[in-house]
Amino acid sequence: MKKYIFSLIMAIICLIKVNAQIKTTAAYFDKINSLLADNVKAGSVNYKGIYANKTLLDELVAYAGIKQKFATSAEEKTFYLNTYNILVIKGIVSNYPTKGPLTIPGFFDKKTYTVNGASVTLNGIENDIIRKKYNDARIHFALVCGAVSCPPLQNYAYKTDKLDAQLDALTKQSIQNSNFTKDDTKNNKVNVSMLFEWYKDDFIKYKGSVLGFINAYSKKPFAANTTVATYTYDWSLNGK
Repeated sequence: MKKYIFSLIMAIICLIKVNAQIKTTAAYFDKINSLLADNVKAGSVNYKGIYANKTLLDELVAYAGIKQKFATSAEEKTFYLNTYNILVIKGIVSNYPTKGPLTIPGFFDKKTYTVNGASVTLNGIENDIIRKKYNDARIHFALVCGAVSCPPLQNYAYKTDKLDAQLDALTKQSIQNSNFTKDDTKNNKVNVSMLFEWYKDDFIKYKGSVLGFINAYSKKPFAANTTVATYTYDWSLNGK
C-alpha cells in the first residue's frame, strides 16, 4: 500500500511539473522540435542519448496524455502526427537496447498509451484516428515506425500552420528518393515501399491509383503502363 501511495504521489508531482512546463499544444510542438533537433540526424535517431536522459521525452508523453482542447482540426491532426512519432521513440527507449520495433512484443497493437485522455495503441492512433478522420495519404510519409524502411524521421516537429506544406515536402522527398522509390526502367517497373501495398486504398482514394499518387509527387512521371511492385521491408532499428 505504501509503495502504491508513493507511486501515486510521484505521478501527481510529475503531472504538475509537466503542466508547469508545457501549457499549450504550441509549446508541446516546440519541445518535440527540441528533442528531434538534438537527437535526429539524416533520419537516424540517437536512442542511446535519449535513453540516457529521458526527462524531456517523459514530459512529452505525460502531456500527450492530458485531455486536449484543439483550436482547429489542423491542430488536432498535427498533435496526433507528432504524438505518434514521440510514442514510437518512447516504445523503443522503454525497451532499449533493441534491434527494432518488431522484436518488441505488441509494439504496435498491444502496448497502450494515454493520449488525449484515452487509452490507445500506436495502431489505434494511426488507423482509428488519423487515417479514419483525415483521409490524407500523405500522412504515411510523416508517421515513422522506428524501422530503416520507414520514411526517415525528420529533425523537426510538425507545426499547425506549416503542416500542409510539410506533408507535401515529405511526400515529394520520399517519392523522389531513389532508395525509397526504385525506378526499374529496363523492365518497365517501379519498386516501391510496402507502405503502398499496406495502405493501397488510401493512395487510390487520394489520387485514383498507386501509380497516380506516385506520379503526382515524382519529378519524372512514370508511364501509365508501368508495373508497380514492392521490395522487402527492413524492420531494423532506424538508429542506435
